[in-house]
Amino acid sequence: MGWATRAPSSQRRIIEYWILDVNGRKLYMYRLPSPDGYDSESILAEDVTISPLAFGDCAIAIRELLRKI
Repeated sequence: MGWATRAPSSQRRIIEYWILDVNGRKLYMYRLPSPDGYDSESILAEDVTISPLAFGDCAIAIRELLRKI
Protein backbone atom coordinates (compact mmCIF):
# COMPACT_ATOMS: atom_id res chain seq x y z
CA MET A 1 0.00 0.00 0.00
CA GLY A 2 2.75 2.44 -0.88
CA TRP A 3 0.19 4.93 -2.20
CA ALA A 4 -1.18 5.39 1.29
CA THR A 5 2.11 6.67 2.67
CA ARG A 6 2.13 9.45 0.08
CA ALA A 7 -1.53 10.30 0.58
CA PRO A 8 -2.60 13.96 0.61
CA SER A 9 -3.63 13.50 4.24
CA SER A 10 0.04 13.63 5.27
CA GLN A 11 0.36 17.03 3.64
CA ARG A 12 -2.67 18.19 5.59
CA ARG A 13 -0.93 17.12 8.81
CA ILE A 14 -3.48 14.49 9.79
CA ILE A 15 -1.45 12.83 12.54
CA GLU A 16 -2.87 9.35 12.07
CA TYR A 17 -5.17 7.38 9.84
CA TRP A 18 -6.21 3.78 9.52
CA ILE A 19 -7.34 1.60 6.65
CA LEU A 20 -9.29 -1.49 7.66
CA ASP A 21 -8.84 -4.41 5.26
CA VAL A 22 -11.99 -6.40 5.98
CA ASN A 23 -11.14 -9.20 3.54
CA GLY A 24 -7.57 -9.58 4.80
CA ARG A 25 -8.71 -9.05 8.39
CA LYS A 26 -5.97 -6.54 9.21
CA LEU A 27 -5.51 -2.85 9.86
CA TYR A 28 -3.05 -0.55 8.10
CA MET A 29 -2.03 2.25 10.45
CA TYR A 30 -0.22 5.40 9.30
CA ARG A 31 1.18 7.86 11.83
CA LEU A 32 3.53 10.82 12.05
CA PRO A 33 3.06 12.81 8.86
CA SER A 34 6.03 14.32 7.07
CA PRO A 35 6.37 16.17 3.76
CA ASP A 36 7.15 12.84 2.07
CA GLY A 37 4.27 10.84 3.57
CA TYR A 38 3.99 9.04 6.89
CA ASP A 39 7.07 8.09 8.90
CA SER A 40 5.32 5.26 10.71
CA GLU A 41 3.50 2.48 8.87
CA SER A 42 2.15 -0.63 10.55
CA ILE A 43 0.14 -3.61 9.36
CA LEU A 44 -1.64 -5.13 12.33
CA ALA A 45 -3.38 -8.47 12.72
CA GLU A 46 -6.89 -8.78 14.06
CA ASP A 47 -5.72 -10.00 17.47
CA VAL A 48 -4.01 -6.67 18.27
CA THR A 49 -5.40 -3.90 20.46
CA ILE A 50 -4.57 -0.33 19.45
CA SER A 51 -4.93 3.17 20.85
CA PRO A 52 -5.42 6.28 18.73
CA LEU A 53 -2.76 8.95 19.26
CA ALA A 54 -5.42 11.53 20.09
CA PHE A 55 -7.05 9.27 22.72
CA GLY A 56 -4.23 7.25 24.26
CA ASP A 57 -6.41 5.95 27.09
CA CYS A 58 -8.85 4.39 24.61
CA ALA A 59 -8.13 0.76 23.67
CA ILE A 60 -9.68 -0.68 20.51
CA ALA A 61 -9.48 -4.36 19.63
CA ILE A 62 -9.10 -4.65 15.85
CA ARG A 63 -11.16 -7.84 15.98
CA GLU A 64 -14.14 -5.79 17.22
CA LEU A 65 -13.99 -3.64 14.07
CA LEU A 66 -14.37 -6.76 11.91
CA ARG A 67 -17.34 -8.95 11.22
CA LYS A 68 -17.34 -12.19 13.17
CA ILE A 69 -16.46 -15.31 11.21
